[in-house]
Amino acid sequence: MGTLSAEILFRSNSTLPIVFTIVLDPVGAGFVKSLSRPGGNATGFMQFEYSLSAKWPELLKQVAPGINRAAVLRDKQSAASIGQFAVIQSVAPSVGVEAIPINLGDAAEIERDIEAFARSGNCGLIVAASSSAVVHQDLLVMLALRYKLPAVYSERTL
Repeated sequence: MGTLSAEILFRSNSTLPIVFTIVLDPVGAGFVKSLSRPGGNATGFMQFEYSLSAKWPELLKQVAPGINRAAVLRDKQSAASIGQFAVIQSVAPSVGVEAIPINLGDAAEIERDIEAFARSGNCGLIVAASSSAVVHQDLLVMLALRYKLPAVYSERTL
């Protein structure tokens, strides 16, 4: 059961045991008190472990040691993208990278924003998990190639 299904069940009862499997942020959604000790009548699995995002700036820096800025392509409507960006932003300075958010919009906006970002030089891309990233995966890969931007993808974009 995903986030929407879990939300409906939580609103309708407080005693029936609930096991969720692909909830984006169960703590943020108020389904559990913490991941280690959920409490109440619910437990389950997150769709994405945010701590994995902490490795992406390091990986990008290993692939392209000369970069000092990374555009984090995210969907500002996605809780997963927002959570991932927060983690990336907090660890990026430790590897000498400034994390710059770029919100994924329509294809024309994405192309314009990545072109403008690429002009600054010494930069790369980190593509946070979101349905927008999957929808625009071919465009994102094409733009990374066009502007010779090293990139780290969170989804199955290749």
